[in-house]
Amino acid sequence: MRRVFGAVALVLGVTLLVLGAVSRPLIYDKLATVSLDQRSTSVSEGQNMSALRVWSDDTGKSHFDQLTDATIRSTRQVVGIPGAVPEAERDTTAVWQTGVTSEAVGVGSLTYSQELVTFDRRSGLTTGAARDERSAGDLDDPAKMVPVKHEGLFFKFPFAVEKKTYPWWDGDLSQAVDISFVKEEELYGTNTYVFQQVIPPTEVPPTRTVPAAVFGGTGADVQATVSYGNTRTLWIEPNTGVIIKGQEQVDKSLISTLGTVATTKGTIGYTDQTVRDNAETWGSKGRLLGFIGGPFLWVGIVAGLALIVLGAVLIGRRPVSTDPGGARGRRGSDDSDDSEGVDGLGLDGGTRRERTGA
Repeated sequence: MRRVFGAVALVLGVTLLVLGAVSRPLIYDKLATVSLDQRSTSVSEGQNMSALRVWSDDTGKSHFDQLTDATIRSTRQVVGIPGAVPEAERDTTAVWQTGVTSEAVGVGSLTYSQELVTFDRRSGLTTGAARDERSAGDLDDPAKMVPVKHEGLFFKFPFAVEKKTYPWWDGDLSQAVDISFVKEEELYGTNTYVFQQVIPPTEVPPTRTVPAAVFGGTGADVQATVSYGNTRTLWIEPNTGVIIKGQEQVDKSLISTLGTVATTKGTIGYTDQTVRDNAETWGSKGRLLGFIGGPFLWVGIVAGLALIVLGAVLIGRRPVSTDPGGARGRRGSDDSDDSEGVDGLGLDGGTRRERTGA
């Protein structure tokens, strides 16, 4: 039984040693890669927001409603498109499409946009691929798409997030802007790194031609500029780089000689249910990934070596006999006379008596 235990310990030890040795280069690197066929949905809401609602009635007439104290709900769906990635690039590159639908709750739809993004499956950095595009719809062509050259991070942070500054894509500016680590915070039992990106109010070119009715006026169209500012805060699970919670304090307006109209203004962020779901899903995955990429290396090597030594000792150790008879037999075998007497006891007894009688 001791040898069986020794063999089991030896096998387990070798297994742990091998797993520990390859945990980083093989297991971790395989797991620390985003999916090609991603499917996810997140919902954000903001209270007491201002927004410009553009819509058309049954006759095709355009209307411009300036909403205040509105509840804005934004739903983002992300879908991976494996077929958009060439076979030779699939180990390193992913293409995801995101669609965002915004509505004023109880009022009606506001905007819908799509974006196609190519990025690195490990670092999360966009590649600036020529296939990338995004919505640029207007009243004449709401479904219009135009090419865009993405830069920085878009969907997520890299695996094994560091407490530093990263470039994060901003769609309104069409460029990446620094987003910096500010603190750690726990959300529903999941530790997160909190990053913040501050964009002060900025004029975003080019100047646009918009109907005077947008500003409540009449007559010919007017030239307007876009003023945009945002404070974007992201709560990131540090092992996976996944966004657990997102929030934006947006201040976006149209400015013309007829006045200023807020197109989107207020604070909007992930709903509590979205945050809870993200924390419960990615918290456990993140902890497992962090263990495989960190302590498991030394745990596997140390525990494996210990079991190998134990197994070798159990297998190689000789058993100790506890049979006293066997000991006496071995001791008696050293006496030649006793040996003959014992061997011939039932057969030579008469012979011995005869010899005695002689």
